[in-house]
Amino acid sequence: MSSDLTALDSYGWEAIRKCLNQRVVMVKAQLVPSNDNRVWIVETDVRPVVVKLFLSGRCGEEFESLVRARQAGVDVPLPLHTEGDYMVMEYISGEPCDWLINKMFSSPAAAGIGSWLADFHEKLGTRDRPVVMADAVLPNFVMKDKRVFGMDLEKSGPGDPLEDLGQMCSSILASEPFFTPIKFDLCMQMLLSYEKKLGVEAVESVRPFVAKCLRISAQSRPLFRRTFLKAAEALEIAWPKLA
Repeated sequence: MSSDLTALDSYGWEAIRKCLNQRVVMVKAQLVPSNDNRVWIVETDVRPVVVKLFLSGRCGEEFESLVRARQAGVDVPLPLHTEGDYMVMEYISGEPCDWLINKMFSSPAAAGIGSWLADFHEKLGTRDRPVVMADAVLPNFVMKDKRVFGMDLEKSGPGDPLEDLGQMCSSILASEPFFTPIKFDLCMQMLLSYEKKLGVEAVESVRPFVAKCLRISAQSRPLFRRTFLKAAEALEIAWPKLA
């Protein structure tokens, strides 16, 4: 394997060839941001695909999670092939939800994320064994044709669904612009969509989890540490009153 982890090496190309066609022509590979692994959008003469090189060693876990989610009817990319630490999956074109929320302040995107999380928790978990996404942050969601698709399930597993909701609220609030009224409103829309889908209460129960996630975020955001900690402290008491 090449020591340059920003370039798609021969093992990655071989995974694409086996997945699509031995004679497939690769047109372009674009590295996209990922915290834990290496991810490329690859254009070919057959179809565009996403290729993921797992530095975490969790290729098999994510492949199985995507298969289970697809079988359950949850909107996720179709996993196409695995080869060693590489996975090839369907490319979902659409608008990134971090852009829709942080720039466009999109109510449909916020509600769609809440509905997606409700689907994920309901269809993949049970009352005795709830399952969480475990990486419920805005960059892991895309909206296409009014449907939200979730990405990155390698860490999914047993857990408290409120952890996912708290992480998503924190992701919305702690992305610029920070803690504005419209951001709190988008959190409410996301949570109310979740409640409506499952028929459960979430708005009040999730506050401690949002505060916890903001405190964790403060550790890696020293310039905004005081702001994040103050927001976490306030949320432990109540949601702010919105006009």
